[in-house]
Amino acid sequence: MNLTRLHPNSRNVTWFVMSGIVILGTGAMGLALSAPAFPVVPPAHAGAMLATRSVNRGAIQVRWLQATETPALGGERVIVLSEAAAVSVAPQANPRYKCDLKELQLGWHISSKCSFDETESSAVGPMVCQVARNSCAFTHLIDNRDPGILFYREEPAPFSDEDSLMHPAMLLPLARLRDKIQQEWQGEVQLMVTDAYDSLGDHDLNQPVLGKKYSQHFEGRSIDLVTWPVDPARYALLCALALDAGFDWVHNEGDHCHASIAADSVCTICSPITSSS
Repeated sequence: MNLTRLHPNSRNVTWFVMSGIVILGTGAMGLALSAPAFPVVPPAHAGAMLATRSVNRGAIQVRWLQATETPALGGERVIVLSEAAAVSVAPQANPRYKCDLKELQLGWHISSKCSFDETESSAVGPMVCQVARNSCAFTHLIDNRDPGILFYREEPAPFSDEDSLMHPAMLLPLARLRDKIQQEWQGEVQLMVTDAYDSLGDHDLNQPVLGKKYSQHFEGRSIDLVTWPVDPARYALLCALALDAGFDWVHNEGDHCHASIAADSVCTICSPITSSS
């Protein structure tokens, strides 16, 4: 593999340029540099300029480095980098860009299309079936064991696993939300899941007949979220963070934040009433 080694002048840092990506070798400046780092154009000639970015105690620092080529043994191309200019940007509050939503007020819901009117079924797709335990479709749910997330598990055995059982497409937005909560409240608050997949009919309580109940919880495509320690005053922000994390429909229900994902139902994989045993 053809690599070009870059030697920053008077810096104990070695860079390699490979396919236009700078990858950090070693560093000794107290800078937490990402690897792979940032796109650059490998210097084709002496005098070329490279822009690099690093992070120091949360501040973003951009350096422009002057590249000069020097001869080396063995035909290796060596570039010496010296700092030409630098600028620092102070850290800012955690940005939330999705729909420019900072808080989702009590009782409100919003879709990933930034609509406050779109229904849940329109935003994420209708419920296809009620997934029965030990069915073929049930085996396609994922048991989320993320140690950074708390799971309530108030149901009696063997149903106590249902708060962590969910559609596979739920994993990524949930992990993003976990990280956003850690960042927002500086590690003092954790994400807790109080409900995910539901085989017991604990949702759509106005419908007394189990077979007629309707909720994306029955397919593992909806999830109920709170913060730990429990604090309903945080849930307007929690719901906004959930939308930004990638959930497709979010509803602030007051005592929790309800979130759903748009994904093909596991009911379409195989019959939900066929036992896997």
